[in-house]
Amino acid sequence: MEYAIECLDLHKSFGVHKIHKGIDLKIVKGAITYIIGPSGTGKSVLLKQLCGLMPPTKGKVIVNGQDITVMKPEELVQMRKKFGILFQNAALFDSMNVYENVAFPLVEHTKLPKSKIDKIVQEKLRLVGLRNIEDKMPSELSGGMRKRVGLARAIALEPDIMLYDEPTTGLDPIMCDVVDNLINDTQKELGITSIVISHDIESTLKIADYIAMLYDGKVVLYGTSEDFKTTDNPYVKQFFSASKEGPIKIM
Repeated sequence: MEYAIECLDLHKSFGVHKIHKGIDLKIVKGAITYIIGPSGTGKSVLLKQLCGLMPPTKGKVIVNGQDITVMKPEELVQMRKKFGILFQNAALFDSMNVYENVAFPLVEHTKLPKSKIDKIVQEKLRLVGLRNIEDKMPSELSGGMRKRVGLARAIALEPDIMLYDEPTTGLDPIMCDVVDNLINDTQKELGITSIVISHDIESTLKIADYIAMLYDGKVVLYGTSEDFKTTDNPYVKQFFSASKEGPIKIM
């Protein structure tokens, strides 16, 4: 089995506060991996370490066979081009219209002619189910549409690895299903590796090829959806049942 990312004994602390206490995790190349766990377990912090936006306190992050924790700043910049990131709020530029938002990474990181950029922008918007909205401003879009524009921008450079930070947060059930399908369809059409941070158990079990659950700074279970459905792991059972009774401490 080929891995896109490997975390080896990953630790992260902020002062005396220990977030990660030795995470070992291997992300299968070309698959969709969901990272779940209670609030405050450092899921988003882990995501930032996977793409080199935040260095670990200790341990290694191996991306396509290279240890990014020892890279120089200019090497990290080049490595990050392998990643696309969709943040919770889509992080669109309010002063730019849809076309300018999606075209932004192409303008910043390539020397493509405008005609080629136009074609790529239209293709990526089509891929996320949006047409003829290039002139609209982010303020004119619904929450679901902003997420899709954010995804179109994230895949504009055709990354090898796509990171999603709680993509269904704040969306209604119908739009959650739309975003789930987008994650699945994008991965299948582009053949990329997808990593999704989520609290949504239904989406996780429906979409994920692999799941990793974090608690108390470590991975308490890693496996397939079926592994999670049938496990006797008390942390997973409590989290999936949304019960206050169990080993997970309520903060």
